[in-house]
Amino acid sequence: MKVLLSHGSPDPKHREAVEHLRGQVSDCLGEAVDAIFLGENLPEGAHVLPLFLTRGRHMQQDVPAIIERCSGRLVNGPAEFPADMARMALELAQQARQKQRAVMFALYRLTGAESLMASLYDVSKKFPLPAIAGLHGQCDAESVLALWSESALAQVLIQPVLLFPGRSLDVLIELGQRQGMEVNTGKPLAEHDGFGAWLADRFREAV
Repeated sequence: MKVLLSHGSPDPKHREAVEHLRGQVSDCLGEAVDAIFLGENLPEGAHVLPLFLTRGRHMQQDVPAIIERCSGRLVNGPAEFPADMARMALELAQQARQKQRAVMFALYRLTGAESLMASLYDVSKKFPLPAIAGLHGQCDAESVLALWSESALAQVLIQPVLLFPGRSLDVLIELGQRQGMEVNTGKPLAEHDGFGAWLADRFREAV
């Protein structure tokens, strides 16, 4: 059994997006694919593709333990391909951008995301006034937005470097509105037209 392993969230938008993605990957492969959240049991011998963007604690500790318990096999996912994730984020930002000079690529947290940040830095050069910020921790999105607001920038694009919609994406939108700015928000990575096919390719490569 092929399994997409997600962090999970109480937000129904997150679960709906994971389920939609599961269907896309299943259609691409022409076989059943399951979607399981951390804390749930995996099928014995499953091929497990973790839906995480960085190699943080979950990828370093939780995922290996889960795979070992089910005698499964790890399939490399988004965390192992930061350049691909940055490319998709760029493409989503280009689709969403209208007349904004200021474009923020917003991650959940910058700590542990060094490889992804380096790839985002490369693609962010496509825009006249780019920034890379985190929702939490250092170089936070709220501080960047406040600085832009003080500089009389009224129109901003926030491109979430998040896999799914949910509370984190809602907070990013609220932060921009709190600064009194006109904020346009790009889609999360899972809504990129090629993301489901990209995941299917990772399963094919693991065969």
